[in-house]
Amino acid sequence: MKRVLTALSVTLALLAVTGSAVAAVAYYRLNANINQVPIDEILGTDRPHKVAEKAEDVEALNILIMGSDKRAGDVSFGERSDTTILLHLAADRQSAVMVSIPRNSIVDIPSCRTADGDTVPARSNEMFNTAFYEGGPACTVKTVEALTDILIDDYVVIDFRGFKDMVNALGGVQVCVPEDVNDPKSRLDLKAGRQTVKGQQALAYVRTRYALGNGGDLSRIDRQQAFLASMVSKVRSTGLLLRPDRLLRFLDAATKSITTDIGSLNELRKLAQQVRGIDTRDVNFLTVPNEPYPPDPNRVQFKPSARELWTALRFDQPLPGKERTPAATASPSGPPLVTPPERISVEVRNGSGVAGEASRVARELTAAGFSVVGVGNADRDDYPTTTVLHDPAYDESARTLAAAVDGSTVTPDLSLGSTLVVVVGADAPSVSRVTVSGSTASPGVDEDLDVRTANEDICK
Repeated sequence: MKRVLTALSVTLALLAVTGSAVAAVAYYRLNANINQVPIDEILGTDRPHKVAEKAEDVEALNILIMGSDKRAGDVSFGERSDTTILLHLAADRQSAVMVSIPRNSIVDIPSCRTADGDTVPARSNEMFNTAFYEGGPACTVKTVEALTDILIDDYVVIDFRGFKDMVNALGGVQVCVPEDVNDPKSRLDLKAGRQTVKGQQALAYVRTRYALGNGGDLSRIDRQQAFLASMVSKVRSTGLLLRPDRLLRFLDAATKSITTDIGSLNELRKLAQQVRGIDTRDVNFLTVPNEPYPPDPNRVQFKPSARELWTALRFDQPLPGKERTPAATASPSGPPLVTPPERISVEVRNGSGVAGEASRVARELTAAGFSVVGVGNADRDDYPTTTVLHDPAYDESARTLAAAVDGSTVTPDLSLGSTLVVVVGADAPSVSRVTVSGSTASPGVDEDLDVRTANEDICK
C-alpha cells in the first residue's frame, strides 16, 4: 500500500512544484530520470469518449496512478499493484479529486493486450489488482475505463524505492497517531499524538496493516489519505519552494521512480502552472463506495452509489451531495409517457453563456437514465430558455426528454436523426426523473460520501 502513497506524492509534487525555477542542468537530469512508455496503441480505439465541457479551451484530466514493487520501466506484468488511485483535475483547474480503488475489489476485467503483444482474456469476478498482475498498466487502464466509462488521459506507475528520500527531502510529514505504537514487524515505533515522521518510520506508518487500524486494507487506505493530505500541504508550502537544494533532492528521488506516458517533465511543468492555484480545501480524497462481497467478506464490491461518483467525474461536476439537488419525479401533463429514458440518446449543447451548464445538465440526465452521447457548445450563447430538438419521427422520445428537463420547449428539427439535442438556455433548467411503464432505468442513489480534504486537521 505504500506504493500508492509514493505514486501520489510523486504526482502531486511534480504538479505542485515543477513550475518553480530549476537550473537547466537539474531540469535535464530530472527529465532523463522519467521512463516514458506510451500505451495508446495497446489500448486501441474502443475507449470512452470525453463528454465534459472545456473551461477556456482546457479539458478536465484523469490520471491513473498505480504502484509497483518492480523497478521503474519494468511494469508490464507479474506484480500486483496494491492500490490504484484515479486523480481527476477539473477543467477550470480549481479542484482535484483522488479516488482510491481497493486492490481487493471484485470486478469484471475486460480483454486487453500486454506490452509484449499477448492478449489477456476477459474474466468476471476477479480481484481488481489482477489486471495489473496479468497485463500491467495498460490492462489496469482498460479495466478502470470499463468500470467507470471515464477516459483515462495519462497513467503514472511508481515504484517505492525513493519514498523515504522524498519524505526526508520534505523534512518529514506530520501524522496523527491514536495510541502508542511499537510494532517489531514493521519497525514502527511512535508515541500517541502528532508526530513528524521521516525515512523508515514514514514507510512503516503507511505500510503497516496490523499495528494501526483494524488490520484491513480499507483502514490503511484511510490512513494513507490522511498522510497524503498532510503531504500535499507540505509540498505546497513556501518552505519547500524556497529551498532549491531540498526541492531538487525531492524531485530527483521522485522522478527516478516514474514510468508514465506523459511525454516529459516540461509537460508536467505546464500542467503545474495550471493547477498551482488549487486551494488545499479543494483537494478531495475518498475511496470508491464499497461493501463486503457476499461470497467472501475479505473482498469488497462497488456499491450502486459508485455510479453517481463516476458520473460526476465523467462530466466534471461536483461530487455527489455537493451539487444542486434535482427534483424528485416529473409529473407530465397529457397522455402517459411511452418511451423510457434508457432508450433515448441525447446530445447536450450549452447555449446559456454560463460555463459548465451543459455538463451539469448532461450529468443530471445521465442520473435520470438517459444516454448522453455528447456535450458541447450551441451555435450561440444567448438562448433565453432551454429547447429540446428532435426529428419528428422521435416525437415520443422528445416528450419524455422534455418532461425530464423542467421548463423546456420542444422543437422539431428535420436535420436530426435518432439522437435528440438539448440546447441549455439561460433559465438554468433542473432535471427530474420521469416515470415510464416498463422502464429499466436505475433510480439515483443517495449516499453521503466520506471525503477528506487536504486542509483538514490530520487528527480528525
